[in-house]
Amino acid sequence: MRIRRQDLALMLFYYIGYPKIRNLLSKCRRKPVARFVTFHDIPPEGEETFRQALRFLKQRTNVVSLDDYFAGRLCSDKVNVVVTFDDGYKSWISKAAPALRKLNMPATFFISSGFLGLSKEKEHEFAELRLKNKHNISGGLTEENVRELAEEGFTIGGHTCNHISLADIHDRTELLREITIDKQKLESIISEEIHYFSYPFGACRNANNDLIGILEEAGYRGAVTTVAGFNTTSTNRHLLHRELTGAPMPLCVFKARALGAYDAVSSLKRLIRIGCVIVRPTLTSLI
Repeated sequence: MRIRRQDLALMLFYYIGYPKIRNLLSKCRRKPVARFVTFHDIPPEGEETFRQALRFLKQRTNVVSLDDYFAGRLCSDKVNVVVTFDDGYKSWISKAAPALRKLNMPATFFISSGFLGLSKEKEHEFAELRLKNKHNISGGLTEENVRELAEEGFTIGGHTCNHISLADIHDRTELLREITIDKQKLESIISEEIHYFSYPFGACRNANNDLIGILEEAGYRGAVTTVAGFNTTSTNRHLLHRELTGAPMPLCVFKARALGAYDAVSSLKRLIRIGCVIVRPTLTSLI
């Protein structure tokens, strides 16, 4: 997979050393920071890159579980990384879990329970309509697959029953139902309580409802977004930052994102927007 045009600025900041400087400052302050990375399905063309990405994380970062993050079991000398997966794909069993086991790395798998145990036809329908994934998929997990992941020590998290955008639902009862039924079903499958949630599509705001309050009512201790950035002790535990990475992503782009180069791009975009806001009225007044 080739580097996309929008990643060129990211790579520029990566190669001029922005992540090294940023992470050195954190190290000097002795304040641990954590970066969360995201995977979904692992297609055949992305399998080798995925394994390389995991090896890079093992060598260059301190990979921790979500439980480690919340317990404060973090390193100040390296960037701490939490590895996460969204949706519920079959490739997690055939590709992700074996690669993680080989490197003795923890990970969290966020699952939409409505995607479990479907027929091939229903799987592709769910993927296209609910997951908005029109690519060929590896298939969906079964309940036995979920138990297998949990028994191997991986963390299972909630992702709503039907992978709905929480920003689009106005009825609080429906929001609570999608979140709690998914949680209860997953808990019944693995016979233990789950504590963490991932917002489908990263939709963590609702104009009419307090999503954090609903998650807390459902019993969730923390939740992850798709807003890039480092997480520290001051980050809202229900609005944790997370990088949108992926198995087919070029390894150099994955490295840059995992180490925080995208933060520089985001800062530059904000400065440009502020500059436009300031300059536009000035130009208008001169016309």
